[in-house]
Amino acid sequence: MDYPLEGIRVIALEQYIAGPDCTMWLADNGAEVIKIERPGIGEPRRNYLPVVEDENGNKAYGGFKIYNRNKKSITLNLRSKKGQEIYKELIKHADVVVENLGPKTIEKLGLGYDVLEKINPRLIYAAISGFGRLEDFRGIYSDRPAFDPVIQAMGGILDHIGEEDGPPLWGLPGLADLFTSVITGYSIMLALFMREKTGVGQFIDSSMYDCMASLNAMGIMIYSFAGLIVRRGTAGKFQHPMGTFKVKDGDYVALLVANDFIWERFCKAIDRTDLIDNPLTASGLDRVSNRDFLDPIVKDWMEARTSEEVVEALIKEGVPVGPVRNTQDLVNCTHLKARKMLLEIDDPIAGKRIFAKSPFRMTKVKDIPMKTAPDLGEHTDVILKDWLHYDDTILAGLRSDAVI
Repeated sequence: MDYPLEGIRVIALEQYIAGPDCTMWLADNGAEVIKIERPGIGEPRRNYLPVVEDENGNKAYGGFKIYNRNKKSITLNLRSKKGQEIYKELIKHADVVVENLGPKTIEKLGLGYDVLEKINPRLIYAAISGFGRLEDFRGIYSDRPAFDPVIQAMGGILDHIGEEDGPPLWGLPGLADLFTSVITGYSIMLALFMREKTGVGQFIDSSMYDCMASLNAMGIMIYSFAGLIVRRGTAGKFQHPMGTFKVKDGDYVALLVANDFIWERFCKAIDRTDLIDNPLTASGLDRVSNRDFLDPIVKDWMEARTSEEVVEALIKEGVPVGPVRNTQDLVNCTHLKARKMLLEIDDPIAGKRIFAKSPFRMTKVKDIPMKTAPDLGEHTDVILKDWLHYDDTILAGLRSDAVI
């Protein structure tokens, strides 16, 4: 066995990021992921920039390639009665469905879990939504559509990003989608493990809003314990110094002196051991209360040294510190290359392009396959022949009727 999910069949009714990223990780680990798309159109991100065009005018869109490697694509018109019948036939052979269509879309089609579990009781159905799907857990937002910045804002994440006296910022586009993708994938693994014991599947209700609230767990705890609202520019209520600091070459480094042990090491690194027991800086709360005294000392030391000098001096004393890097730095990072985190996929149109790899290593699992994202409907015939035993005559009729 080369991959942990070999033999697991996943149907992906997905769009944008959260669903596609989740199923891509499943595909990376051996699952057969069948991406179902609208005939002639495909999912919305199929034409998301940036784009590369070859000499024949063929285009490859990076916005689609990034979340759809190692999958198979079939086209199926789920608004047609025949298309729905075919979908239900496919469900009989599937282990997992991952779906993140708009609110009520799947129910209007009559293809919800309540219908599908009767067809396949072993089916695990993972529904990703903005605010949750289960009727027993409905809230005032349940029927709202949602995109990443909206969920980050409502989940309190944007309130952490930016200057204290400035507006909240959308710091990492896609964070809500990507974190929800990981949580959903983890839930699918739990459901598969549980199915091994019980023999039956279940419904997974994966809410992006819930995921952002869980990501904000520290802020919730601090408010509950201390009555403090941790927001942008105010995170250092208990320890200092912390944050980003400008250095001599104009770059920035990130630092958190998380406790008094690290503070002692920091003082040794900057050659200011007199600060270790100074009443103004002896404890985390002292350092927070006396930032006007401490910050100029730290600032002057940082700005007199390059990023490399700062990192070397602090690491030597065991102080966690790192440079603030951009994506070009990551692509050229020798450590990431040693970790094999940078995946080079040879696309027939775009050529060799670099993508981020799934960020975990398992000693008994082979390197992930490197198949580029599929063309629209590339595997329609082979899947319908393999799973449902359709012949060419049936396929031709389905195409004539615009079902596939």
